[in-house]
Amino acid sequence: MTHYHSMAGRAVALARPLPAVLIAARAQVFDPLTCLDLNLTARRVLFGILTFVRARTPTKEIFPRRDTLRAEALLQSDSTLYRGLTMLQEKGYITRGQTRRRHCGTFYLSPIVLTIKALVLLGLQPVIHKAPSSIVEDGHIKKEHTKKSQSIQKTTGSPDSTKNDEIDRETRLPVELLPLLDLGVKRSAVCWLMAQAKIVKQRLGDVLKVVERNIAALRGREVVGYLASMIRKNVDFAWVAKQVNETQVSAEFDQAAKDKLQHLDWRYDGYLVYAKDGKLLGVFQASSSPGQLSWVNSPSASIPVNLRFARACVEGTVRLVVPPTSTWDEENVD
Repeated sequence: MTHYHSMAGRAVALARPLPAVLIAARAQVFDPLTCLDLNLTARRVLFGILTFVRARTPTKEIFPRRDTLRAEALLQSDSTLYRGLTMLQEKGYITRGQTRRRHCGTFYLSPIVLTIKALVLLGLQPVIHKAPSSIVEDGHIKKEHTKKSQSIQKTTGSPDSTKNDEIDRETRLPVELLPLLDLGVKRSAVCWLMAQAKIVKQRLGDVLKVVERNIAALRGREVVGYLASMIRKNVDFAWVAKQVNETQVSAEFDQAAKDKLQHLDWRYDGYLVYAKDGKLLGVFQASSSPGQLSWVNSPSASIPVNLRFARACVEGTVRLVVPPTSTWDEENVD
């Protein structure tokens, strides 16, 4: 049985049964405290996309037809649909791919995938880490291993995130939560939010890390209400915050490599290039014309000075050293 029928050549959405989790997610799309960075058009498109998402595998690609997606999104034109899809992609709610036909190379499929951000905000995040309270083995119940009570700053924190434990002397609040004060949230409200997060074994800092972009336009009680609603969601915010942090670090590293590549020009002409273990790789040869790649001259093989080389420089696995003399004997290259 189809869920669409044609009316004057256009697909029209009909009532369809959906799992409760998707019904709740579609309701979240139009919640005033959810998806704050989307306009009404983008919200409608996201509402329509959720019709095609599988509740058990929400991260799997979906392939909705343009006319059926437009019908589910309650939109009247393709241009409006495309504007909504573009905003969803720019704001980090979906990713879109392009698949070409083998025989002619034209695009014919554009799969859509919900991002972690969308899954968290809509309550569809599938990763939830919960340890069992007891283990049955060989007919005996093994005693549950318990931890001593810890402060809210130390629970579920990662070993390398030392800033999570830093306390501001003036406010006696974790440093990572100070941005809430700039949004008009009172100290007492921050403490209350911390307590609510602790009850459900979450860290308020992790929740803030995940939704910080969504509360940028809110103030005071609006921020408190939004964070309180997010804390109640059955989501492993520590895991999601780690993914967000890794994405940010990767983006910063990529940008640093691009900046480094812009400076690898004639100023390094003649520099010796060494590997991390001290092995001499060759000599830097600057390109003779703008827009052309430089290279590392070596008797065995030339190394292009591209983004991969710039990454190695940023990582410290490759370093450039001023030659001791102005002359260079290529026979000394290992």
